Amino acid sequence: MVYEQSYRDEQFTIKAKRRGYKVESYSGRYMFGRRCPSVVVDNPNDFIAEMGMKGLKVDNMGKQFVVYTG
Repeated sequence: MVYEQSYRDEQFTIKAKRRGYKVESYSGRYMFGRRCPSVVVDNPNDFIAEMGMKGLKVDNMGKQFVVYTG
């Protein structure tokens, strides 16, 4: 990943990897090129509950969703 991670980004990355998710760099809507960690999932609500973090953002990618710190 090629971006400067905040403490929140680091916690998201650590928690997601420990749970077996593939963490990727993502630039969401209205982020103007800024990048953050993300995970692609089928059910964002289950993932967010599993992560136990508030304020995660979700974009619909068709059949799947990307959850990111924003």
